[in-house]
Amino acid sequence: MGKTIAEKIFSLKSGVDVRAGDVIMARVDAAMSNDASGPLTIEIFQNMNASQVPHPERVAFILDHYVPCPDSKVAKLQQSVFDFSKQFGIPVFPAGGGIAHQVFDEQGYVRPGRLIVGGDSHSTTYGYLNCLGIGIGASDMAMVFQSGELWFKVPETVRIEFTGKPGPGIGGKEVALWLIRMLGSSGGNYKSVEYGGEGITHLSMNDRRAICNMMAECCAKCSVMPFDERARTYCQERGLPFEDAVLPDEDAVYCKRCTVDLSQIQHIIACPHEVTNGRELSELKGQKVDMVLLGTCTNGRLEDFREVYKLLRQVPGQEFQVETLVVPASRSVYMAMLEEGIAAELLARGAMILTPSCGPCCGSSPGVPRDGFTVLSTANRNFLGRMGNTASNIYLGSPLVAAASALAGKFTDPKELMSCDTV
Repeated sequence: MGKTIAEKIFSLKSGVDVRAGDVIMARVDAAMSNDASGPLTIEIFQNMNASQVPHPERVAFILDHYVPCPDSKVAKLQQSVFDFSKQFGIPVFPAGGGIAHQVFDEQGYVRPGRLIVGGDSHSTTYGYLNCLGIGIGASDMAMVFQSGELWFKVPETVRIEFTGKPGPGIGGKEVALWLIRMLGSSGGNYKSVEYGGEGITHLSMNDRRAICNMMAECCAKCSVMPFDERARTYCQERGLPFEDAVLPDEDAVYCKRCTVDLSQIQHIIACPHEVTNGRELSELKGQKVDMVLLGTCTNGRLEDFREVYKLLRQVPGQEFQVETLVVPASRSVYMAMLEEGIAAELLARGAMILTPSCGPCCGSSPGVPRDGFTVLSTANRNFLGRMGNTASNIYLGSPLVAAASALAGKFTDPKELMSCDTV
């Protein structure tokens, strides 16, 4: 009987021949902590009377939630991160560098075949590069600091087979929202979601990031993409080793199999206040939008902003009709936007470009919508009060749909603004 990708990686990291349902101790290859979960992790570590971090090179602290620092209380919490890191030799990536998931990836911690944990639920993102990315709590992270290992229950695996090719302008965000609507909010509960099928060849690495990021919204334990030629080329271009890449066995056992025809996926919007509440864009077309948020760890990458830039160039001179916030996923993304003229174009249209950080996505930094606002965001959550105001309503969509809607001041299909050869 063959194994899934998750079973293979857990077998390698535990040194035991494991199957779904087994409880094991496994070596953690990399661990990410931030300024939201990190201070509590440090407190628990100290309460454990732990005195060592044997593998500081496997750990990274990244400040991204409270950026720029909003008050003295948070400043003390962030200082605890610097003090702890200095004591044990752990790298710290300071405020302004970007969102943890993006920075952690840019720094080379994310590699095929690895077992990675993060102090944030959207650590599922890392699975885009054929590894296991798992979000954990502060007490578990303290154990990883202290020992370099952690206990896991090996998850069952849901297999998604992609067929067909996405239509023009349809990307990873639409695919993710489609899957979440199909699986439901608990459809991936303590499961590994594994992908395959001939349709996967039509999904870019950026599409795969967005999909894996969003799978946290159906409670997936992890979300893992195959290692194919596209992933191999990507690793070669970045100089990343990939000898530990993992493929599932043909006779692997899955708890559920689903087939998704990418050619059938349309622009989809997650309506308040659940990510599973997906509706076709055509159902909302023409309804007023008050604020647009472009970016975040889901869709704040250079590829996303390049797509937005193409759209803007199709509508010369048209300013954004609503308050438009832009959050690059990292400083390097922001710098590339400057070099390619994307940032200037966004500013000329009336956008506000914020510091690379989690920012308004979770209401931890400026960018809170006003009472009664309809917000169209490219982020990953639209729960009541998510952006800091329970009197506003958050809708989720792709960068192209969000940008088109910002230009029109209402829910708008980007195809209406772009020529056929650019969507």
